[in-house]
Amino acid sequence: MPPTSGELWEHHLMPQQVDVDCLLPTGVIVPLLCSRDSTLETIKKDLWLEARKYPLFHKLMESESYIFLGITQDAMKEEFYDETRRLCDLRLFQPILKVMEPKGNRQEKMLNYEIGMLIGVPVNEFNENKDLEVITFRRNILKACKDVVDNRDQQGDHTRALYAYPPDIDSSEMPKHLMDKLKENSVFICVWVVSDDNNRMKYTVKVPLTAFPSDVIAETIRRRSRFMNMTKEHAERCIEEYRHLYVLKVCGCDQFLLAECPISQYKCIRESLIKESIAQLMLHTKESVYATLPETNFSWPSYVQRGIQALAEINQTQTLFIWEVQAKLRVKINCATYVNVKELGKIYIRACIYHGTEALCEAINTNMADSSSPRWDQWLEFLMLPDLPRSARLCLSICSESKRRNRKVQFALAWGNLQLFDFNKRHLTGKYSLYMWSMPQGMDDLLNPIGIPGSNPQKDCPCLEIEFDRFLHPLSYPPDSYFEQLANVVMIKEAQQGHPAKPTENELRCLDEIIEKDPLSDISEQDKALLWKLREICLTRPKALPKLLSAVKWSDRESVALLYELLRRWPIIPCEVALELLDCSYTDLVVREYAVKCLDQRLKDDKLAQYLLQLVQAIKYEPYLESPLTTFLLKRSLFSQRIGNAFFWHLKSEMHQTSTRLRFGLILEAYCRGCGPYIKNLAQQVEALDKLTKLSDMLKHEIAADEHMKYLHTQLQQPDYKEALQNLHSPLNTSHILGEINLEECCVKTSKKLPLWLVWSNPDAMADMGDMHYRIMFKNGDDLRQDMLTLQVIRIMDSIWKNEGLDLRLIPYGCLSTGKEVGVIEIVKNAKTITAIQSRGGTLSSIQIDSSQLHKWIKDQNPDRYEHAIELFKRSCAGYCVATFILGIGDRHPENIMVTSEGQVFHIDFGHFLDHKKKKFGINRERVPFVLTEDFLKVIAEGADKTSKHPGFKQFQELCGNAYLILRKHANLFITLFTMMLQCGIPELQSLDDIGYIRKTLAVEKTEEKALEYFQQQFHSAYGDSWTTKVDWFFHNFIHSKT
Repeated sequence: MPPTSGELWEHHLMPQQVDVDCLLPTGVIVPLLCSRDSTLETIKKDLWLEARKYPLFHKLMESESYIFLGITQDAMKEEFYDETRRLCDLRLFQPILKVMEPKGNRQEKMLNYEIGMLIGVPVNEFNENKDLEVITFRRNILKACKDVVDNRDQQGDHTRALYAYPPDIDSSEMPKHLMDKLKENSVFICVWVVSDDNNRMKYTVKVPLTAFPSDVIAETIRRRSRFMNMTKEHAERCIEEYRHLYVLKVCGCDQFLLAECPISQYKCIRESLIKESIAQLMLHTKESVYATLPETNFSWPSYVQRGIQALAEINQTQTLFIWEVQAKLRVKINCATYVNVKELGKIYIRACIYHGTEALCEAINTNMADSSSPRWDQWLEFLMLPDLPRSARLCLSICSESKRRNRKVQFALAWGNLQLFDFNKRHLTGKYSLYMWSMPQGMDDLLNPIGIPGSNPQKDCPCLEIEFDRFLHPLSYPPDSYFEQLANVVMIKEAQQGHPAKPTENELRCLDEIIEKDPLSDISEQDKALLWKLREICLTRPKALPKLLSAVKWSDRESVALLYELLRRWPIIPCEVALELLDCSYTDLVVREYAVKCLDQRLKDDKLAQYLLQLVQAIKYEPYLESPLTTFLLKRSLFSQRIGNAFFWHLKSEMHQTSTRLRFGLILEAYCRGCGPYIKNLAQQVEALDKLTKLSDMLKHEIAADEHMKYLHTQLQQPDYKEALQNLHSPLNTSHILGEINLEECCVKTSKKLPLWLVWSNPDAMADMGDMHYRIMFKNGDDLRQDMLTLQVIRIMDSIWKNEGLDLRLIPYGCLSTGKEVGVIEIVKNAKTITAIQSRGGTLSSIQIDSSQLHKWIKDQNPDRYEHAIELFKRSCAGYCVATFILGIGDRHPENIMVTSEGQVFHIDFGHFLDHKKKKFGINRERVPFVLTEDFLKVIAEGADKTSKHPGFKQFQELCGNAYLILRKHANLFITLFTMMLQCGIPELQSLDDIGYIRKTLAVEKTEEKALEYFQQQFHSAYGDSWTTKVDWFFHNFIHSKT
């Protein structure tokens, strides 16, 4: 098949010279030979010179009066307003360009074009969508973005700078292990002053941890005044005059200490303490920083005027509230089309009403119908209309039946869901054509209640024709005031019946036990009854809310009204509990709004960045396009470029998925409009990754293996590649500027997917005080979402341990999925794989007989810091042993375990997790809970032969046990994080059964003593059966030595 991401149809890359047919407004076609990297500006200039030779040239106006139009590979007409774009970047179907006069608002069209290029969907596709919910959402969400931009700009340059250069702050308290490193609670900081002619002066100052950045600046000025022999009075006047005119910048990156908070909150200070080094900062004038900030010119697109009148007319129509209609919900199943069944037979429709993951009634099946032309014309009756909750949805599936081993087996062919109330609270009425979705891989259930509502936009799929009852007037959901009135009536009635009995000690103990259960634990009907009975007591235990919600009878409006009344009084809950309320089980709009309110009040930017991956996935569980969660994420993204950049990529990486394309595309459009001039930063990243994708495709499909390096270097020197791949913000970290490409260090790795190893210089004036180079691996052909999730969870584990005073020196390197099987990975410097280290020891080491090479290598690398290197290895090894055990990380071989020259061990390539082990001939290759081979024990035992008898081994074992027990306290958080990812489509994370593995490894149902005993058994199994790992490693090395 021809590539869809190529520069020209059927070509990954354009030829160096291309014949372009240019169609002039006069009807004359002018053939023009163009270079692939020619800009449209150059092409137009050459075209006008060539056109002089053709008839009717005198009829043309000046070239500036025209734009080019082309047909792209998406079969879409595209007007090219940006004439700096190169021919090779237009993604033309054929090299044909039409010259035309621009129509409409040129500025708006240019912005629409830029946004379309960024998100991968033409904005015109949204403009042509006539769905009133889409039109209303676009208008309302843009107003929310405009409010943020106005807020940002009205507060002045400092707030604008905080957006452009968000401070990298850790909101948690200073961990004990870092406090122990300090003397007198003070820290040394080196502040550099660089003159215009690049002369440097440094001043080392000692300040208390509670000092603010302005205090550090004041102390720097004080030190400088001493060198200038100022009097004390003169120095103090200078300090008062200048301390607020300067700002501190981290040497080597675009990171400023702009927030006035204790310096102990800044990550750069904490990292220097961890490394036992002095933080290197640089003095800048605030004026110079503010001068880099572009002006924000927010413009309202024309579409904001659409749909206002139509919505107003609907809202003026007389309606009946569903509480006023004493009738059952009825759905008529008419017929189905395009149903594909392997063998012709009988099919039926299964239907049920769900609220989240809870069925509100028994599922109903239609009669059987012939699969060749299925028609039922059958009415199905469900619960009473007044009992329907706001977020109720109708879940449907087309099912079939087959015989397996002499028994009938039922299975679903396709599924579809519909919200019973639209975004405007109107109940569905009349006929609907529901285009269905294929059942998720590995799903055995007959219905998919957590699947997104609405029709499949791809029409080549089964379609179900259904019908709802029509009433005299449209039905609508009652307003909030009705629930307040109902709650008051119920509470008065309960008060008249007398006050409830005081709970017994046994009931309170049972209540606390229920609250402590993990999110996946079953809660019995008896437990639910107790929770509801003691709901007022639960107010004093705010973390009980998720359990209380499971006890609500959502099909009973009185219970729902009482819950809403209770929620108005409920205290703000911790962020980790609020996250749980955003997963697939909780679809009630009031509950989700409350959860977002808690996050908005408590979730600082550093924690938001930690959980952003899950929060983006949680948008899929929102019943409607417009939601408090979407607004919250957009607002926070527009207050911080760091958050915004990650938010952009988490959304864009799923734009290829049909189910999320519209929702995520609309959110991306709103975000891009709110970015204003900063959209250029995103455009650079998108273009760079697009270039690398085309280059990678070319290497895989067109270039011989022995020509890979030569071709890579040749392409990277092309003008269009140099322009796209230099001086841009790193997608992994916006404070890192990728300067010039270092050709000598760039290479194509030899693994199956041919990842690109890319190296950039750091253009920062003080790069020598930080990282001189940035190394990134570009991967095309691997799904990095599982790696990204695993590394995120390991990063959270690292944070939890540090907050408990346990620093296990993990290296959760950066990883970002940017599209379908495309992404970037941070390369850890000065690190080697276990295989590379073992190969130094010759054949015995390579065949896993000599286990001493790793210890020898670490000793050779650290002649002066040997004990420190052993401690680093011991701690990091303990951290990864516990982390990989809990997450069930598989496929652990010496190629995906690495060690830095300082002694830190870390794992890479997380292609298998949650105990999905790699198999050979149906047999598990890995038989131990985690990797702890003799090679590792040799290092921990400092080279001793009897490793298990060495004191270091006992310390290591205790370290693992402590780390395990600390994580157990946060079991609910880890279960929640994985539950929120169920809709992301990772093959090894498809159901709650997969997440059940974490419940098992964290021993959530055991006491702490029994859990530690369980972990110690796993520990002994890991090193007792480590010979099986060595055998696996031997075969891995043997097989790969042959390839």
